[in-house]
Amino acid sequence: MLKILYVITQSELGGAQKYVLDLAQGARRQGHEVTVASAPNPPFRDALANDGIAFSEIKHSRRALHFFTDVKLFFSLVKLLRTEKPDVLHLNSSKIGGLGALTGRLCHVRKIVFTAHGWAFNERRPWWQKHAIVFISRFAALFQDIIICVSDFDKKTALAYKIAPERKLVAIHNGIDVKEFGFLSREEAREKLGIKKNDFVVGTIANLYKNKSLDTLVLSAISASHAVPDIRFVIIGEGAERERLESMIAKYHLSGHVMLTGALENASRYLKAFDVFALPSRKEGLPYALLEAMAARVPVIASAVGGIPEIIEHGKNGLLLKPATPGTLWDAIAFLMNSKKKAKEMQTAALETVRTDFSRKRMIEETLAFYAL
Repeated sequence: MLKILYVITQSELGGAQKYVLDLAQGARRQGHEVTVASAPNPPFRDALANDGIAFSEIKHSRRALHFFTDVKLFFSLVKLLRTEKPDVLHLNSSKIGGLGALTGRLCHVRKIVFTAHGWAFNERRPWWQKHAIVFISRFAALFQDIIICVSDFDKKTALAYKIAPERKLVAIHNGIDVKEFGFLSREEAREKLGIKKNDFVVGTIANLYKNKSLDTLVLSAISASHAVPDIRFVIIGEGAERERLESMIAKYHLSGHVMLTGALENASRYLKAFDVFALPSRKEGLPYALLEAMAARVPVIASAVGGIPEIIEHGKNGLLLKPATPGTLWDAIAFLMNSKKKAKEMQTAALETVRTDFSRKRMIEETLAFYAL
């Protein structure tokens, strides 16, 4: 039996948190002693508690870089590791990947694993920030035993930027259990969301961050609302971009066509309310929300970024598009509206893709194999 500590910067219920929850559940079922540490957030903490997984709150854990706050975070991590004394430290998110790995070495943790949920230097940033992040990522890798990339794209990127030697890098795709989802029926999901029965609904589930490019979704609604009066865009999630998105909706008079629901518990339950699932991200790792939409048999449109092309074969099980192209997104939505036979073929192929290639069981088994001391 191993004592495993999972650490993640934020506890908002996004893909990285889902990943940590799945691994923690899998490790506990195999008889390991598991603790998850993160910033406080009741939904995430409660989800862990429901499975009997211990939760430890990290003070000063924030996504943004801030020197004095991060120094405090470092000492919080030292205290955490001295208290928990884990055999395996599994880190998630760029900041924790660096600070946590350094702290882990200082505290003599036997195995340090880091999962890169998409590299931060692939984001749209000034050149100097990218160079700084590459340098920090290389430095952090010195203290990490294994670096898990959630896509082949991220592994190739890490090699191209010389983040770490190939012996430290492994690609393990995220996975889901198709059988576990208790999707609401189309009618019930729409009733709970306040959507009319006959509306055509384009939806997404995402934290409201710049990387998700939800402004692209809002801008595509301008053309869509003129062409199809009963079209609705539903964005489930919360985050720092909410105020800007609300301003855009007001500016373009889209309040009758674009809905921001905020964060919803078990958001994937509502997927069958959608006629199309759209993920127009500028940067991704390998998104859970996309896999869940495919499992719900909702036709999917997504940007060809990060690991998404490893899930979607354009025209077979979904549609791919360039990021930040509202016109192209609307064209893809219109295609699915008018090609119902093709959309159904894609739905069937998408479900088979998830069942065959992206199972949670495989992800957990492959990951836990790297915990061996």
